[in-house]
Amino acid sequence: MATVTSKITLTSTDLTSDVLDLSVTHNITATHNTGIARSNITSTAKTAASGQVTLYTGGEFGSPLYLYVHNTATNHATDNIVSIYSDTDYTGDMTSAEKAEVIYLKGKEWAFVPVFSANTLKAFASTSGTVIEWMIFGTEA
Repeated sequence: MATVTSKITLTSTDLTSDVLDLSVTHNITATHNTGIARSNITSTAKTAASGQVTLYTGGEFGSPLYLYVHNTATNHATDNIVSIYSDTDYTGDMTSAEKAEVIYLKGKEWAFVPVFSANTLKAFASTSGTVIEWMIFGTEA
């Protein structure tokens, strides 16, 4: 087992009428992980499975698990957007278009989020060739 420490700090002097200064730290006991990976996304649509990147296949680990993902594109504009969605179909009749996108990252943006382990997570991008860096941290076998 390994300990992973996550920390986020949010500060602003002009977002609200008060100064914003938040810092939260959380230690995670990771019993297993996928290892850090870099993947080239060539799919530009949720409905086109070829070229998408599967970040996690539902049921591999127990809940909760944590996803780290970073859109490595250097342009923070509206191109090179990475969308991550749950490809899990609990009803048996959902089309790809109906499956919910849960994370939306412009270039340089990243996320570290707890994820329900039954969901299969896949990524596509607005621009073919966008590279993401990602890792799954599992907390239960």
